[in-house]
Amino acid sequence: MRHADTMKLGFVGFVYQPPQTITDQIERIKWQTAKVNELGGSVFHQGGMPLLPDDQGKLDELKAHIDSVGVELELGCPYIFGLTGNESAKTRADLAKQIKKAQFLGIKIMRAGYGKMNVVSSRYNKDYPLKEHIDFVVKNLIEAGKIFEDAGIHFALENHCDFLGSEFVDIFTRVNSKFVGCALDTANGFAVFNDANKEVEELAPFAFTTHIKDMVILDNDPASGFVPLQAWGCPLGEGNVDIPRALEILDSKSPMASGLHLIVEQSWMKFDDRITDRDLYAKESIHKSMKYLKKLLGRT
Repeated sequence: MRHADTMKLGFVGFVYQPPQTITDQIERIKWQTAKVNELGGSVFHQGGMPLLPDDQGKLDELKAHIDSVGVELELGCPYIFGLTGNESAKTRADLAKQIKKAQFLGIKIMRAGYGKMNVVSSRYNKDYPLKEHIDFVVKNLIEAGKIFEDAGIHFALENHCDFLGSEFVDIFTRVNSKFVGCALDTANGFAVFNDANKEVEELAPFAFTTHIKDMVILDNDPASGFVPLQAWGCPLGEGNVDIPRALEILDSKSPMASGLHLIVEQSWMKFDDRITDRDLYAKESIHKSMKYLKKLLGRT
């Protein structure tokens, strides 16, 4: 791959939790970014949409820490899909506040999702015609693009269990902003009954950043009454996402392939009675996934 040496590895915050004794938000981020560095990574996605504290002293402390460990942050946004409605003033004020903090911290990419992992905020909402639903997303992203262009920060929208890859292609094409792109999750296609590998190919030309995730399709017990096949999260390389192919496609098609953020996420893991410590199991899975990615990139 042309850009393998420049790509940055890391993980998203919720998959690798600090000890419960660490409760302060900034201290938790410091612990996690130190762990990213320890595992040979250089980028960290805070995850979710929490606003950073207003305390400038805390922000100074965080900036000094991430500079010292050499880890770049990706920051979440307040919910931006109120930019065109009755909540426009508040949405813009909240976003401006977070952008100002991001600029101080040297953050280049902010990201969010539209879908809230429910039917209402997905293409399957029968009470919201799909065309109107997509038009709403496009309208708000056009406004977001203007704001992020002025700020000099790129905004990445995740395919977050809501629309098909082909529908996101339509969304990003219509928005037509160099500052609005995709936070490509390599496995979320399965969550909307689509082929995740197909979505990687469709969305790679818009990918500003990623969640590198794998999921394995397993049989359900026919007697369970559920659909016969189900997707479960797993360490990279153990599922049905073709991770080597995904990296090759991103390398050749992403507009930010040089320095692309490869952020490991694991969701909806399948646990059984043999696993007595789920937190430890999740951490060990991240170790395994980071090692797998480094091997693919020739960094072993």
